[in-house]
Amino acid sequence: SSSALCAFASRPSAACTALCPGEGPPEGPPKSSAMAAGMHASASGQLGPCFEHGDIANPLECAALQTVEIKALSEERSLEAASILQERGIQTRPMGRYGRMLQCKERPDEAKRSLAMGAAASASAASISTATASDPSSEATKAAASGSDYDMSHPLWRILMRQVPILQVLPKMTLRTLRADIIAGITVGVMVIPQSMSYASIAGLPYIYGMYSACVPTFIYAFFGQSRQLAVGPVAMVSLLIEAGLHGMLTPEECPSSFENGVIRTDVNQATECPEAYAGLAINVALLVGLLQIVARLLKLGFLVSFLGHPVTSGFTSAAAIIIGLSQLKYVLGFKVEKSEYFVVTVRNIIAHLDQTNPVTLALGITWIAFLIGCKTLSKRGGAFKMLGPLAPLIGCVVGSVLLFACVPLRDHVGYVGYIPEGMFPVSFGSWKLSALTRVWPTALSACLIGYMESIAIGKNLAAKHGHDIDAGQELMALGMSNLIGAMFSCYPVTGSFSRSAVANATGALTQVCGLTTSLVMLLTLICLTKLFFFLPSFVLAAIVISSIIPLVAYDEAMKLYRIKKQDFVLWMTAFIGTLLFGVLAGIALAVVLSLVIVIYESVRPQITILWRIPGTTIYRPLKQENNGVFIPNVFIARIGSSMYFANASFIKDVLLAYVTDLEAVNRTEYIVLEMTPVVSLDSTAIHVLQDVVNTARHRGIQIAFAMVGNRVDKTLRKAGLKTFIGDQWFFPTVNEAVMFCLRHQEAKRMKCKSDFSLTNSDNPDMTEVGNNPVQVGDEIGFSNDLHHNCTAIFINLVKDVPMLMSAIAATFSANHITVRRAQIEAVGDGEGNGDEEGAKHTYFVRSVRHPGKLFDWEIAALRTDLMRAIHHNIEPALDTTPATAMDDDRLKALMKALERERADNDKMRAFLNSATQRVENSSLREHSDVSARPVLEGSEGKSSTASAPDDASASSFGESLRPSNSASSAGTPPAVVGRSLAAGGVGARVDEEDDLEAVRRVGSDESKRLRI
Repeated sequence: SSSALCAFASRPSAACTALCPGEGPPEGPPKSSAMAAGMHASASGQLGPCFEHGDIANPLECAALQTVEIKALSEERSLEAASILQERGIQTRPMGRYGRMLQCKERPDEAKRSLAMGAAASASAASISTATASDPSSEATKAAASGSDYDMSHPLWRILMRQVPILQVLPKMTLRTLRADIIAGITVGVMVIPQSMSYASIAGLPYIYGMYSACVPTFIYAFFGQSRQLAVGPVAMVSLLIEAGLHGMLTPEECPSSFENGVIRTDVNQATECPEAYAGLAINVALLVGLLQIVARLLKLGFLVSFLGHPVTSGFTSAAAIIIGLSQLKYVLGFKVEKSEYFVVTVRNIIAHLDQTNPVTLALGITWIAFLIGCKTLSKRGGAFKMLGPLAPLIGCVVGSVLLFACVPLRDHVGYVGYIPEGMFPVSFGSWKLSALTRVWPTALSACLIGYMESIAIGKNLAAKHGHDIDAGQELMALGMSNLIGAMFSCYPVTGSFSRSAVANATGALTQVCGLTTSLVMLLTLICLTKLFFFLPSFVLAAIVISSIIPLVAYDEAMKLYRIKKQDFVLWMTAFIGTLLFGVLAGIALAVVLSLVIVIYESVRPQITILWRIPGTTIYRPLKQENNGVFIPNVFIARIGSSMYFANASFIKDVLLAYVTDLEAVNRTEYIVLEMTPVVSLDSTAIHVLQDVVNTARHRGIQIAFAMVGNRVDKTLRKAGLKTFIGDQWFFPTVNEAVMFCLRHQEAKRMKCKSDFSLTNSDNPDMTEVGNNPVQVGDEIGFSNDLHHNCTAIFINLVKDVPMLMSAIAATFSANHITVRRAQIEAVGDGEGNGDEEGAKHTYFVRSVRHPGKLFDWEIAALRTDLMRAIHHNIEPALDTTPATAMDDDRLKALMKALERERADNDKMRAFLNSATQRVENSSLREHSDVSARPVLEGSEGKSSTASAPDDASASSFGESLRPSNSASSAGTPPAVVGRSLAAGGVGARVDEEDDLEAVRRVGSDESKRLRI
């Protein structure tokens, strides 16, 4: 298709090219206007009006129609760019790179690539330095100031700068940047104080552990993390995973009071009964999470997160948010509810104790929740309310503490925090136990997976907003170091926070110094301010959690998935309901399993796309994408949608053979053309399957041709000897060349049959010598709405050119209110003008003047009919009248029935289009573009009759070839003669015309003029 479209830009003198700078809807009938030089003289001014420049909807449209020169990068820079891209390709395949390192013979190539990469980096740094010196305000200066380039002369310094990104930032800090980061850091620090206490409560830990986790990991991430706005610390989702995973994990030695006769007591919560031992387990989880993340970084396993599909993770997160909210309701309702990760159990317990609801706590809790939600809503308006959202939790804590401190009787009705130890975070090496690691590894694995997925999603989103990139591997290392070092100082697992990162970004954070400031605020709070939280009400912390998790319930995402793809909606609902019913850990396991099922299903069942040809062209498009296509007789064309390996090779084979079997009665397959562009690799199983497919096909008398095979696949086929087995002559650079060869091969077989040469099905495809006989497209009209973004493409191919034909085509366009944006006519055939076989190919890009943009389906159908009539009127005298031979009675009857059906379809379509055209001309397009399916028509005797709008099958019955039209409404107009399609347009593509036409002549001379097969 690219070659067909590029002809307009690169070959303006091919035959005749017309360009209109603009078009617009005319007032009344279309007016004539001059066309560009080079068009046929009789067509000048008849292809429709051009719009005025002011009427063009797209201001770039005129520029898009101008000829643009294609310039090439210099050879030296092209080779340099190719080397860089090849090196990046090797880095994306770590196992392949390690394999090359084991082969000594490949190391010189690696050295060359490394040198090329170093040279490129040096050249880039030099150019940036030059640009910075010459223009301090240039983009290069800004890029240099952002720290994207630094001195890489010393290997140790290069490694240190890459692993500790803050070293790139600190030397370039300015007073403005420092002030912005300090303000943002203080804001996030004020916000994280109550949040960390609330999330520690969700995890079943004392409040102080949440404050530890908001201090140390945040400080460590500021050094190792690349994201400049990501706020690391305790989050609700990971806290819930900790509580669900550690429930009942303490042994009788660690928590004797939770066991009775060696059996764990269901009425005792180990987190409250033995808080120190429970906290030790949480610290071990943080240790294991940090180790897992660091090992995953070293082994480059971060890509595994990609296997978690968006629908299942969204469904899991929404269900987990509901479970978190229900766990906090007890602080708002004022009575104790047994903790459970199961939605049904928690709801049942709440309903069972509703009579114990404390009205005072309920009223205060609802008030605080409404206050926090209202503050978030107001902060979205910006201006004076911008800081209200981040400061609302602290304001709520201060007001709640003052209220409880001032109102002594209220303390008997409302729970509060109580004593929080002050001082530095304690060292926790003594809590590390190997036996504990073996018990908590499932919890650590789930926290590692969910934590990294949440953090990398936030970090990449913020990086995209600020125009810089982050390395997913480095982020994995930063989170691993944060959790590992945090486990040394009494912290439980942490990750990036949605809410706090959004606040950091909104308050102007520019570098990692914001995270350092937040950690210092938390450190100051731990040392001096913990006594201020003694009277902090529990309902305030619960309100903070509930208001934070409400946005995580993505019900709108479920509705969106339902509209977009029902399959993804089912996955979302499965993960959502599964998490609610079976718990958080089972829910995340279900999410992982569902994601893997999706990956495996899509991998083992690749899409096999059927291709057909746009009439009048050599362009092959997918059957589902292009509505106006034709199949090639006895040739089946398919595109394999993915690489072939052991899991999907058999499926591809079964589908191809099933297609061939299904087409046996309609279009018996003699050749299969496989378009291999998406196939980038083959394994040994796929090689065996391909060989089996070729053998099976040849035993059935079918040859297989391969088109557009990539270098990597071609190399594999040669090494396996499969290309020699199939034959080099069956591999082609394009689909069209493969089809042409198949048609020549078919013609060669037929010639041998006529010479009484005995053909047998042999494994050797070379037994039939294929000559260089020309294969050409027959008389056809094709339409496509997919080849241009705002024009309809029309292709008219004529085996024999006819003088003055463009006048008739231009008049047809004018009568249908269609204007031409671009036109090209080129000669086809032997190219020398000898004989009657020299034809022409017309290509038009048109638009309707009734409305902007492409033609509607009903406009295409009307235009097709008129073009067929106009072309037939001009080419009928040139048609040859070769005597025909006999045709069997059954085929003749079927042919006559098809003719009668087409006559009826033509009558319906003509009446329908006449009515539709009249309606459009008499009213605005907006009111009448949706044409009635059953318009009322005036009959030939003055009586009204109803004609149904033809369906797609009826509309397509006009065919891609020129078909007959002999209805009563076109009396006096010569009927359109069926033209020669590709099946009848060249060597190897002709149906046996002599046999068919002789039988038709027996029916009568009138029918012989209408039937040309």
